[in-house]
Formats: sequence, structure tokens, C-alpha cells
Amino acid sequence: MSEQIFLQGPAGQIEVFVDYPQGEVKGFAVVTHPHPLQGGTPQHKVPALLAQMFLERGCAVYRPSFRGSGQSAGVHDEGNGETADTLEVIKYARSQHDGKKFYAGGFSFGAHVMAKSYAMLPVELQPVQTILCGLPTNTVAGVRHYVTPHIKGDILFIHGEADDVTLLSDMIQWSKPQRHLVTVLPGANHFFTGYLKQLRIAMTRFLSLS
Repeated sequence: MSEQIFLQGPAGQIEVFVDYPQGEVKGFAVVTHPHPLQGGTPQHKVPALLAQMFLERGCAVYRPSFRGSGQSAGVHDEGNGETADTLEVIKYARSQHDGKKFYAGGFSFGAHVMAKSYAMLPVELQPVQTILCGLPTNTVAGVRHYVTPHIKGDILFIHGEADDVTLLSDMIQWSKPQRHLVTVLPGANHFFTGYLKQLRIAMTRFLSLS
């Protein structure tokens, strides 16, 4: 069962779900969830899988609720305020696990927020490994436009080939100048429906390198 804590953020309280591994805490991870206005929560299957992967590797995992969702204060801020809040969560988690390795993960809107947070951290405070699934890099479903910063490091990008929300072609265009590796799941939609096993395999291979 996750522990629920509340941190003070720029817009008021931030609800955070914290999970601890069995045995020694070897590191910590911050995992961000999909779009709250589309029903995204920290309990969504993809952030839940990410949390499980980090837990299995001895990390304490922090999953914040974005502004205006769950018991977090404020109103949705298109990824800007959410980035400020995520940086607060990272700062708090680091203070609780001084000297431990930092990992990060995010899905969809949460991947965008984590990419922005990553870009704002000084290099020495960036995560040692990051997993971003379904990262939006352009106009999403004709509604919202995302400007995702260029980031570099040990990052696993996973994208569904049949993603009609955040198009694979946009992801490839964004990745090209940075020469990122992108792991594509043929036939998978944005939510990786029916592909959780393959997601787990890709994440396991990546994290086992650490």
C-alpha cells in the first residue's frame, strides 16, 4: 500500500504517493502520470508499471498528483506549473535519500513534464536513468501543442507504432537531431493496450544495465 504524503509546492499542496522497496533502499525514483484532464492519475497502469520496475530494483518511488487532480492544489497549467511541482518533488526525494542514485519515469503528458524537469536540472542532479513512454513532441490529437526540450543522457524512449495521440513520426523528427534510440512497439496504441508485457521487457533490459 502506498504511503500518501503532502509537500508544499508553488501552488499549494502536492499530493505524493510513496512506495518503499523490500529491504535496503538503493536509490529513489520520481514517476509522473498522464494528462489529468483526460483521467490520468498516479495509479494509471503505465506509471504503476514504472513504479513497480523501480521498486524491484530497490528504489523508493515518488508519484505526485498533478495540479488540480487528486488532492493536489491549483489548476492545470499546461505542463509549466507541473514542471515546477515535479522539481519540488525531486528536491524533496533527494533530501530523503542523500547520495542515492536518482531515476525518473513518465508517461504521455507526464513524460513531457519529466523531460522539461530533466532539462531544468543541472547535469550533476539529472537522473542516472530515465524512461519516457509515449512522449508528446508536437501537436497532440489536434488539440494541444507541446514544445519538448532537447535532452541527453541515459534515456529509454518507448513509443507505440500505432499511437494516434502522440504520433511516432513526430517522435522520430524530435529524436533525429539528438540521435536518440527509440524503442518502437509495432501495433501498440498510445496507452500500450495489450502491450504491458513488452513494455516490461524493454524496461527490464534497459534498467539491468545500471
